[in-house]
Amino acid sequence: MAAERAGYIALRRGQGMRKWLSLMLMISCVLFSLTGCGSAAPERTTVEVKKNGHVTHTIVEDFTESYYDLEGLKDTIEEACEAYNGTMGSELVTLEEAEVEDGVLTAVMDYRSASAYAGFNRQALFTGTVKEAYDAGYDLNQTLYSAQEDGGTIGKEGLLNLPKAHILVIREAIDVRVWDKVLYHSDDVILQEDGSLTVTDSGKLSFIVFK
Repeated sequence: MAAERAGYIALRRGQGMRKWLSLMLMISCVLFSLTGCGSAAPERTTVEVKKNGHVTHTIVEDFTESYYDLEGLKDTIEEACEAYNGTMGSELVTLEEAEVEDGVLTAVMDYRSASAYAGFNRQALFTGTVKEAYDAGYDLNQTLYSAQEDGGTIGKEGLLNLPKAHILVIREAIDVRVWDKVLYHSDDVILQEDGSLTVTDSGKLSFIVFK
């Protein structure tokens, strides 16, 4: 799409915000991490999708080297946000905060929508109802596993019988948080005790269905 292509040009420095920042660490000696939202701050890099449509991105990295530059990192992130927002014609991405504590740098990125996250980071991310995902062309011919230990599996037909349930589609190995109870998930998604989920396979689309 033209808009996504424009966003890509604006962020040509990297394929995704996390990969881009990792490259900057090697070249410019900077890295960032992000405090999370919800009842407890994530200890690992996390994407949290919220009921209002916003996405909070948490990236947690070491920041102990003496030559790391927090202010330089903040300036670079803010410049990238301004470039993307300017290209898209709206303030879709913002750096909420960035700080270092005990050798860990914490930065908070807010995205107005899943599509803003996808465009800015060049990563697949969709959230909406099952019907909206189907209408958008996502292949629901999947075998998803119940979040309950003895809940079995669900396929395309079962998913289409849950048109109002919500679904998250992602292609990224990362921790994920959603705003309601998880019902089903792909086989590469691990449920954590704190309620988050860990996506382990970045080579395919992973699906998480929740209320």
